Amino acid sequence: MWFEPAFILALAALALVIGVIALFVAWSMWRQSQRKLEAMSRLMRELTRTRDSYRKQIEELQAANIGMGNKVGELYRQQDKLSEQQQELALKDPQGKLYSRATRMVQLGADIDEIMAECEMPRAEAELLITLHRQ
Repeated sequence: MWFEPAFILALAALALVIGVIALFVAWSMWRQSQRKLEAMSRLMRELTRTRDSYRKQIEELQAANIGMGNKVGELYRQQDKLSEQQQELALKDPQGKLYSRATRMVQLGADIDEIMAECEMPRAEAELLITLHRQ
């Protein structure tokens, strides 16, 4: 019975069917892994493009930041220069000192006669200062 041609033929057919099924399953699994690999490759390319875009944006921001830092430094230098010039002008202009002193006196509540006497200022100028700074 084991060696009968029909039995051997049936076993061979069964082995062939199992082999075909195994090949089909293996091929399906290979095809599925190929699709996953292609999807991962597309994702990787997209992530690379996104990373490159972010890298470019960071480089642009760094360049802008450097430019802004230089501009801020220049503004500080200009401010220092203007402060020095303002101090020099205040020292050179004694009349300006008198007006500054008169203005402070007005803010402290001094009357017109005190301002005229302390700052050696004509009445019209003292009145003008009082009018401007007491509002």
